[in-house]
Amino acid sequence: MKPGDTEPARAAPWAQTATGRALPLGRAIEPGMLDIRRDIAIPLGNTGRFANQMPHGILYPVAQHCTIGADLLLAQHNDYALALAFLLHEAHEGPLGDWTEPVVEAMQVELDAMRAEAGASLVPRLSIREIKRRLAEPIDRYVHALAGLPWPLPRHMRELVHVMDRRMLRTERDHLLAHPPRPWDDGIERLQPLNLRHRIKVQKPAVASEQWILRFDQWSARVHAERVADQTSLIASRLREAAE
Repeated sequence: MKPGDTEPARAAPWAQTATGRALPLGRAIEPGMLDIRRDIAIPLGNTGRFANQMPHGILYPVAQHCTIGADLLLAQHNDYALALAFLLHEAHEGPLGDWTEPVVEAMQVELDAMRAEAGASLVPRLSIREIKRRLAEPIDRYVHALAGLPWPLPRHMRELVHVMDRRMLRTERDHLLAHPPRPWDDGIERLQPLNLRHRIKVQKPAVASEQWILRFDQWSARVHAERVADQTSLIASRLREAAE
């Protein structure tokens, strides 16, 4: 149990969703609190990657990033649960917005400097990434449950999603951003860009949102059906064993 878990949701900081609900931040989310289309898909279509620093002044939707990577994983592994996991890996950005890596890193540098000024021996080190994770975790848990996926994801799924996300970042940088004024971190520079048939063509926000929700509806229905079939098969197997 993390600190604050026992705090009533009404007492926690909250954000108003598109559907007019008070979403408690960093706390468990009650059933029906988030609408997958209006509170997740549409905001993801309206949220731009890279802090909207696109050279031609257009917005590259987070929703499109998610659908491209999900389609690639589906083509590579023929695994709808894995593809759905990538589709959902930024779902928390619907209510929380996109915290870019440079901003997270800069916030950590400033927080560490404030700790040093206050006395490092007196103040424990805090992690901006951990703060972000704690805010995102209840939203991720909620949407994965809606999709029929476990949370946290199994390790092999997490690793495949992470690698695709990093390779997507490298490919998107090369396809969409201005020429870098200096190298990015070594991890990105060493990555092999994805071998796409065409350069990424940015979708309009509404199109990106519709493509995201279309995949969510179809793939989550399939994942739920597969889970029911697996459970039915397991029950039937145990009944046969009991009858022998």
